[in-house]
Amino acid sequence: MTCLGGTLAELADYIQAAGGKVAAVITLVNAGRLNPLKPEPLVTRRLRERFPDAIQHTFGIDPGALTANEASYLSGFRTADGLRNRAAKAAEENDLRLRAKGFQLEAPSTPLNQEGEG
Repeated sequence: MTCLGGTLAELADYIQAAGGKVAAVITLVNAGRLNPLKPEPLVTRRLRERFPDAIQHTFGIDPGALTANEASYLSGFRTADGLRNRAAKAAEENDLRLRAKGFQLEAPSTPLNQEGEG
């Protein structure tokens, strides 16, 4: 099933047209192709060794809670700075894409912003 977000956009338009404000939108998907869903313990251990605190601080999630696809993707980064820079770039791209569609966004409440970094 392919979804392009049209239903969410229509719902947001409806809410905003009635004077409401869209505070957040959350969707759950599993678009990954790796089985099983949970990464191998060796992968998680290597992520913890390479990025001792970066995953928790950048994404607000413990490396042990990552899916196999997420862990595989993050394993491709050589440094914590590279990981943080890509996350910041993705957040910026997402913000621009949503603003282009008419969503009025507030500053994101991320662990980096809460700590005065970022």
